[in-house]
Amino acid sequence: MRTAHDQLFKDFLHEFLQDFLKLFYPDVEARLDFGTLRFLDTESFTSFPEGSSRRADIVAEIHRRDGAKELLLVHVEVQARWGRDFSKRMFQYYALLSAKHEVPIFPVAVYLRRGRSVPSEEEHRVDLFGREQLRFRYAAVALARFEAQEYVEKGNPVAAALAALMNRRGAREPLNLRVLMMERVVQSGLDDARKHLLLNLIGTYFKLAGDDRQEFEGLLSQERYREVKKMQLTWAEEMKEEGRKEGLKKGRQEGLLKGKRDALLRQITKKFGPLPEETVSRVGAIESLEQIDLYLDRVLVASSLADMGLSD
Repeated sequence: MRTAHDQLFKDFLHEFLQDFLKLFYPDVEARLDFGTLRFLDTESFTSFPEGSSRRADIVAEIHRRDGAKELLLVHVEVQARWGRDFSKRMFQYYALLSAKHEVPIFPVAVYLRRGRSVPSEEEHRVDLFGREQLRFRYAAVALARFEAQEYVEKGNPVAAALAALMNRRGAREPLNLRVLMMERVVQSGLDDARKHLLLNLIGTYFKLAGDDRQEFEGLLSQERYREVKKMQLTWAEEMKEEGRKEGLKKGRQEGLLKGKRDALLRQITKKFGPLPEETVSRVGAIESLEQIDLYLDRVLVASSLADMGLSD
């Protein structure tokens, strides 16, 4: 299941894919013509062995600068942490994208919290009878393995924002480092929307609590950070408004879901009689409006709760 953090980082990649590649894979970025960049937002697949549907995180179509300006895809998967089966999933995406588009693909895994190493290659291998049948390699960026202080000192607003996800244990003064991250963003030549996205990245991944929060506010009150303080207040107000809208949307969604659950229970009770507790619990656990609608359609043709898929 995707988290809000994953979505935030995907939003970041949509706006700053070139900057991200330039930081970690400058040789690749230099070969790509970002004037031709086009994101493909409908790359979902249902042909996985377990029959589930999955959507690739970021798939971008872009031409090379050199030669015949060949078209290729950049595929980025955002992962909270490294997992044993993740390399297999990267290969599955690669195989499906390759079969569909028939162009070269540069695949990248990004680990937000943990990973195995700094920019590196990972691989998926398939062996049979002691023979190697397949070796698939892909680029991998484990952000937590980088030093935050080093990336803030680059002076790049994107590097400074990403430093919020990096190792801060070696930072001389972590709170001053956070202020410097924000200052790099505020003083950049980016438009306000992009600045707010980067500030959101910093605020989301570099959390403050208790005494640290009070000390941080004290730092921001200094005159030299007046512009940083001003933009943070603007960003904070926008976050509150987005949170309010999201809360209203979630409330409406929950209300609609409850109404459809009740309608489903009424219809199957009317058709099949008193329901076992197990069936009532299963209906109550449904969290998808689409799934509820499927059950509501199935009531018309089902001859039993087993046909409905609501009993063993």
